[in-house]
Amino acid sequence: MNEAKYSDNFNEFWDIYNAQLKKIGVKKRRDTLTKGEFHLVVGVFIFDDNNCVLLQKRTLSKLNNPGKWQESAGGSVLSGESIYMAASREVCEELGINLRIEDDNFFFKEIRESWITFWFVVTMQLDINKLIIQKTEVDKVEFFEITKAIELLKNKGIDNTWERLKLISQMDN
Repeated sequence: MNEAKYSDNFNEFWDIYNAQLKKIGVKKRRDTLTKGEFHLVVGVFIFDDNNCVLLQKRTLSKLNNPGKWQESAGGSVLSGESIYMAASREVCEELGINLRIEDDNFFFKEIRESWITFWFVVTMQLDINKLIIQKTEVDKVEFFEITKAIELLKNKGIDNTWERLKLISQMDN
């Protein structure tokens, strides 16, 4: 693989866990995980006061899911970080928002093939025109009414992200 053509940092270190969330090691992003090894990932959905959700479209230079729509911000938890620190960092890096993600924002934990995603939900006043977008990872951001966001994610989004948003919308009803 030609790592130079991607905006991803293949030198970052990840703590590696088993399915019971016991830390079992550290690996670089470029290292292959074996069966039973997981790295941690965070995803944050940001809603405004009108119950619209902010989604981002990934740049074409991303290794995984280039050009697809996803949650407001998200990414891998770096070695030594908590899931809360990682979620706060990703929101800051990708959107330029200094936001403290806490346990009250936690929504759902999802175990996948080689990663475990921790999902968070935040509601805040937000001026989309004042965001500082990380151009190497984020192509654009937009607010969507929740049913339109679910449809967009279902058709042009990453994997099952739309299902997480649907669960959030059902909690609000």
